[in-house]
Amino acid sequence: MRPLPEVLKWVVYRAPGVSRLMAPAYPYKLNPGQLRAMLELIDGTRETGGSVAEIGVAQGDTSVFLLEHLRTNGDPRRLLLFDTFGGFTAESIEVEVSGRGKEAGAYEAFRYGDEKRFARNLQNAGYDSFEIVVGDASSFDWSAVAPIAAVILDIDLYQPTIATLNAIWPHLVPGGGIVVDDCLPGTPWDGSLQAYEEFISAHGLPFERAGMKGAVVRKPQP
Repeated sequence: MRPLPEVLKWVVYRAPGVSRLMAPAYPYKLNPGQLRAMLELIDGTRETGGSVAEIGVAQGDTSVFLLEHLRTNGDPRRLLLFDTFGGFTAESIEVEVSGRGKEAGAYEAFRYGDEKRFARNLQNAGYDSFEIVVGDASSFDWSAVAPIAAVILDIDLYQPTIATLNAIWPHLVPGGGIVVDDCLPGTPWDGSLQAYEEFISAHGLPFERAGMKGAVVRKPQP
């Protein structure tokens, strides 16, 4: 006789209307090429001991992916998780609206966050090797967590993206880097692309695409 949980799964998998609860779905906001680039940065900098960070965590799917990678590879580094947990800052939105001609209504997302619930969700999933930093990453003192090895930068808008790139760059280890999301033109989030292109131009770096919509800033080896 089948165990009761398996019987319930059998029923739910076939039942109209609820079968979607067991349907597969891609859970990450970053595409596989971006995730691969981040894992390469993490693994390639392990011996440096440099910090690993995700900036802009949403509900935490990518955070879990990174924590699982660090754990299953025996990497002792803690994952630093940055977010305002209250959506985009008024200053950042104002730059998009007044300076870049965007519609303010596009930036009402991600206001649902709560750092305590976020931490509890990660702990309930079996992870504890992380540190949550609440606030605007563009004004954070990155020297406090230097050296820095691998970062996902997913804060979408021009002002915080360019400010964070400039703040992290001096502290990146050689071979380390930053995976920047939303580097595509013609979207409400293309402030990331403008910031990325300005930054690599200022530092003489190549445009390095990661997946369909990401790009990488990489600190050259000496």
